[in-house]
Amino acid sequence: MSFQNKFVNATKNLFGIGKSSSPTVQSFVRGDDLDYPRTKLVDPYGQSAWINIAISVLAENLAHIPFRISRSKRGADDVIESGPVVDLFENPHPSLTRTLFWQTLVSWEALRGEFFILPLDKTDRPIVSKSAIRNSQSAIASLLPLNPDHFQHIIQGNRLAGWRYTCYAPQQPLQSQLLLPEEVIHARNFNPYLFWRGLSPLTVALLPAVSDYAAAQFMKGVMLNNGDAGLIITTPEMLTAEQREQLMASLQNRKRSVGTADKPAFLWGNATIQQPMISSVDLQFLENRKLNRQEIGAIYKVPEALMGFSTEKSGLSAGTGIEQDRLNFVENTMTAICRRLEAAVQPIVKSFGADLYGWFDIESLPLMQNARRQRIMSAASAFNMGVPFNAVNQVYQLGFPELPWGNDAYLPTNLNKVGHWVQPRSGDVAAEVTRRSIITNGEQATTKLLELLERTAQ
Repeated sequence: MSFQNKFVNATKNLFGIGKSSSPTVQSFVRGDDLDYPRTKLVDPYGQSAWINIAISVLAENLAHIPFRISRSKRGADDVIESGPVVDLFENPHPSLTRTLFWQTLVSWEALRGEFFILPLDKTDRPIVSKSAIRNSQSAIASLLPLNPDHFQHIIQGNRLAGWRYTCYAPQQPLQSQLLLPEEVIHARNFNPYLFWRGLSPLTVALLPAVSDYAAAQFMKGVMLNNGDAGLIITTPEMLTAEQREQLMASLQNRKRSVGTADKPAFLWGNATIQQPMISSVDLQFLENRKLNRQEIGAIYKVPEALMGFSTEKSGLSAGTGIEQDRLNFVENTMTAICRRLEAAVQPIVKSFGADLYGWFDIESLPLMQNARRQRIMSAASAFNMGVPFNAVNQVYQLGFPELPWGNDAYLPTNLNKVGHWVQPRSGDVAAEVTRRSIITNGEQATTKLLELLERTAQ
């Protein structure tokens, strides 16, 4: 006898639970009221398709944006191509590549609303990144992103006194220890409920994720049962326990594996089989899944076109609509994430030099290059209207440096005034009226124009 059966029998004997007990109590003893772990959404990133897709889109797109180090803010002319700081961000940790490092930070921010970076020296000990600014050379050798769930803030006198990093798993890259606030790079989202920690977008997206997961489990059950929603057996008389067991055995013997036709069931004792059908309300879970997907995408600010549902765009405007969604995603969503990451890693960059600045080169993306070409075309029209080049460069954000002659206005020189036109009066000869209404700027141009008008009048 298994331990579970022994526990059930001991519980029955202890509390006197028998066949005369209520069905609720008997269900509790049997454990029928307990949900299976696989039917609960306990790991949204690993169980919810839309959560995984939305976070993966954010992380993968940011990881492919180049991270530059320069001696001025977003200066393309003084970008540092080599050196210790460049090598650090190209290989942040022996166990992490550059792409995985940025993906980890963005994923933790999307899942927990915050992320932690621990600068380490060559002996894998925490180091204060801000103190290295006073030194001639930074001692930071690697950067280790850690799980926010393992951090607990320590508050003393309404001030952050430190962090308690607790980790019981031996597979983690760092042992449990106390850390000073200066030793930890902590970036968080706005949280109105707790000042020291960030509020995760998953808190809001959890409800549609749970609803979508329940709809997916319902569809899974229908598929595993070959589209059978179950059976209802009715009998004119009450069945005994042995008869119910025989009836259940017969019905279970009828079911077969997925994709295989079920066996016929033979019943006795005037038993009637009723097969309930899926109602129209049950079929709405498909539309509900679509609504849940849109809601999760809106929470993470990821358009559906990037989540793999571009076919829902109309055929005529599909290309333009998808391109516009991608451009809005980069300009609104990815740019904001890049700015937060830049501000978070500035102490690390500054530790290698007070004049250094780290930034994501968003403009180098092919999508942004195409958008810049369109802005240049619009700026050319404004320049031809006499707007100075420096003003056009600033308004349209072309990225060009200011030029010495950029404050001067210019107009095209391919147009020359030859005269003005007067509408001919009725009854007059068109050639004569036209000849009198033209004020010439050049004898040759006027002669040709008069000859053309005379031929037209004839």
